[in-house]
Amino acid sequence: MTVEPPSTLERVISPSKPKFPKFRKVNLPFFKKNLQVKDTGNQTSEIPLTFKQNLKEQHFAVAGKQLINREERLFSVKQDGVGSSKSLVEEEEDYEESLRKDFEELLEEVWLTVENSFEVQTENEKEALKQAVLVIQQEEEQDRRWEGVAEKECPPWRPRCCRQTHDSLLQNMVQRRMEEAKLDSNTDIKSSVQKEITGKGKQLKQDLLHIAEHVRSCYPGENVCQLYAKLYHQEFCAKLREITEYGLSDADCSHVLQWVNIHYPSILRRKELNGVIEYEQLEALLPSNTLEPLEEQCLTQIENEVQTWCLNILKEEKAEPELRDGCYFSPLAIDAIECFHGAIKLAQEMLGSCSKPQRITHQIKEFLNSYQDYLKNVTKSNQGNSNAVLKANLLCIRQLREHIRKNQELFPAHIRTDCMDLLTNIRELCHGYFTTSIHKDLKGKYSKLGTREWLKHSERVCGELLDGVETHIQKLTDLDKTCLQELISHLHKEVLAEYVRKTMKKKIKLEDEREQQQAAKALHDNNQKIHTLFTAAGSNLYDLKDVLPRLAEVLIIKDPQFIELELVNLSKSYPDFSEAHVRAWLHLKATLSTPERRMIKKTFSELREPNTPKETENQEQDPLYSSRDFFSKVLVK
Repeated sequence: MTVEPPSTLERVISPSKPKFPKFRKVNLPFFKKNLQVKDTGNQTSEIPLTFKQNLKEQHFAVAGKQLINREERLFSVKQDGVGSSKSLVEEEEDYEESLRKDFEELLEEVWLTVENSFEVQTENEKEALKQAVLVIQQEEEQDRRWEGVAEKECPPWRPRCCRQTHDSLLQNMVQRRMEEAKLDSNTDIKSSVQKEITGKGKQLKQDLLHIAEHVRSCYPGENVCQLYAKLYHQEFCAKLREITEYGLSDADCSHVLQWVNIHYPSILRRKELNGVIEYEQLEALLPSNTLEPLEEQCLTQIENEVQTWCLNILKEEKAEPELRDGCYFSPLAIDAIECFHGAIKLAQEMLGSCSKPQRITHQIKEFLNSYQDYLKNVTKSNQGNSNAVLKANLLCIRQLREHIRKNQELFPAHIRTDCMDLLTNIRELCHGYFTTSIHKDLKGKYSKLGTREWLKHSERVCGELLDGVETHIQKLTDLDKTCLQELISHLHKEVLAEYVRKTMKKKIKLEDEREQQQAAKALHDNNQKIHTLFTAAGSNLYDLKDVLPRLAEVLIIKDPQFIELELVNLSKSYPDFSEAHVRAWLHLKATLSTPERRMIKKTFSELREPNTPKETENQEQDPLYSSRDFFSKVLVK
């Protein structure tokens, strides 16, 4: 067989060493796969696969390297010059054209493989995509190697800008997939806007999870997931901005905000995408000038709904309360808490903010004002079920107080304070309904206190009073246990305050030390009985045990200076213990002279500490369980 001699260009190219700068060696771990075995009789030899064979086997990186080597040899020769004969120039042009076509054929396969990224699943498909990515990286490196070379000495296809083409291709792929995303098929969603947003969101989620699982490993040395996330983010942004441009219904507005602040972030923060997508680096889905009107619309909608729910809750409360486990019960507080708490939490999620939804708590304050008016009407109506309604609502008041106390972060400070004050007033209103009737019934028993009869027969007088109190307490057993304890504590403070007030009414004077000792003993004995009765019934006001004994101590002290000291110390424990109380109590101590009384009152006025302003007191302290306001309930002239 006659072998044709190589062309002049091939002879020139083959032996020559290019003067073009030496390229970095590219490691090809799959090189051995790209060999074919040739049997030469006594031995076998391995020869490299041709460009066409590598292309067919999808060994794109090796094929690409073969073309780069040909490119280097060809243009190194062109730099050296190979003569100017017409035939040699034509042969060189033919060789260059052949190389250009091979490059085009290779890149056509590369782009087809990249376009197939969303179908990649098997190991062979992943390997092919990885090969395509390696070609792109090789081409980018080759572009950089040719930088600075004169245009006439550089291949006409350089720079090839494969990375730019790759990124544009991905952008077109993503855009097409988002445009072709199916509307969500959920039958619960009626709005076409919601179906479109949800459909595109699901397509985005499905595609990003596929990229993370199957495609990410095909891009060595780079985070292609972040690139895809950015492209999908741009498409989703554009769609949301288009949808919000001309206004939305309340339902669609809520749906958009849910996607902005709940659904979309949850997709990008899935564990499968953790560490491969940096959500914080992406721009906001909606600009502030678009987002703020949507937030305002959403908050207004929620406020209106809460207002409607509150009206319905109060309407339903007019029904007869039920007995549960022997106690009157109303669902009002549970319904109100679910309404408010659910609305605030939903708004926080939809707006992605804890502070903005706090304005909804104004509705809680308005509700409590209406609630107070409702219970005022109940106390004044004297209907047959008033007793049961108020007992049921004492539990509601306690539940509402507990909810606000445990969820303080949901409320602005001034709203929280106003709500707690309102609930305190409402509780006082309900307690007053019960205690007023008790005090009215005990009026005859109270009238004997601080009289000569009391001084002589204090045990009997106090016993009659406490028997009457106990009879009324027995009528309150259909109250929730904790609410009963609160009402008993309230009654404890009022009964003891009335006891002190009656002894300060100046009905008697203790003419000598014997009577003063007798009165002090009566105070001590009565105090023990009162304290035992109320604490056994559930009162938590243990500090009140000291009131009568400390007043009794003033009666038996002889030295005016020690009386002054005792009264000043009493005012430190009870800041509302006033000069009027001092005058009334000293009236009992007839052994004091007028100048001594005047001096004691003057010294007390100078040394007593001023009443602590309410705002400086511990706001966590429930005023019901504080004894520091005891003497404010002891009204004396």
